[in-house]
Amino acid sequence: MRNNNFDIVRLLLAAIVVFVHCADLSASGSLLIILRVLNAHLAVEGFFAISGFLIFASYERCSTLREYFSNRAYRILPGYWLSTVFCLLIAFSLGSFHVGKFLLANLSFANFLHPGIDGVFQSNPVNPFMNGALWTIKIEVMFYLAVPLIVWACRRLNRDAVLLTLFVLSIVYRMALARHESLSLQLPGQLSYFMTGALIYYHLAFFKKHGKWIMLAAALLYALHFATGWYFPRPAAIAALTLGAALLLPQVKGPTRWGDFSYGTYVLHYPIVQSVVAAGLFNRHPWLAIMVVLPIVAVAATFSWFFVEKPSLAHSRSRKLRQAALGEAANYPPAVP
Repeated sequence: MRNNNFDIVRLLLAAIVVFVHCADLSASGSLLIILRVLNAHLAVEGFFAISGFLIFASYERCSTLREYFSNRAYRILPGYWLSTVFCLLIAFSLGSFHVGKFLLANLSFANFLHPGIDGVFQSNPVNPFMNGALWTIKIEVMFYLAVPLIVWACRRLNRDAVLLTLFVLSIVYRMALARHESLSLQLPGQLSYFMTGALIYYHLAFFKKHGKWIMLAAALLYALHFATGWYFPRPAAIAALTLGAALLLPQVKGPTRWGDFSYGTYVLHYPIVQSVVAAGLFNRHPWLAIMVVLPIVAVAATFSWFFVEKPSLAHSRSRKLRQAALGEAANYPPAVP
């Protein structure tokens, strides 16, 4: 399944989040057009749909729970730790050293408990958060923990019934707590996107065979959501359209021919945007500020991929090869001298 567009779609979704945060965190009236055209929540929901597809695929390929959790840790933790170190370096450069609570909250994926550092970004117009994008990582980690339980239930009950039940319950939760956005956006409310990704993974042949009709139906569902404001058509529509772009369209490489820069872009862009906002450039020249943010984010994401994420993945693969070789050797008797 190498001929796909997962990397480029994720990079585009991450780029949407960057543009939206530039407009949102700067509170610049000149950038309101970005907020009218682009939607960060839609991009994040697309990420969750892709994650549902890929993580269920990853779990099904693993022979043990240890291998599964090891794979997840090697993929997500190094970039996440890099983003934390990056925030600390910004704070230290500004003379703020009271970072204990922030560090503890970040390392426990509870960023919401202490999202800022005293003395850093305090005069930014929207919030003083160091990295407000990381709220999704907590949800992602909780989903990783839930997948073995979900697959266990799927194997003992009817798989599609389990996935569809979770899909529906997630939508009910999201709609019931619609007035409490901070709660509605947590894992139960996002599970519908993960579950749609999982359903498409398990029915991939059907999805590819009837792709154009599924895409048409998804587009109509999204049009219904857009026209009425009803939430329930949204998850299936966004998830199917996102995975359709990843799986059904002709392959597009672009910058992803050199690596997967989406994760680094996502976890590192927020403190960069906040720094440029704090420097006052968005107040003076908002569009020029975006042109400053984009190459800095690109360099940071490139550094993250080549010097942090890619070596971590390479170490994970070599470790698994070593373990496989040791396991195979254990099946043979020792040589007799």
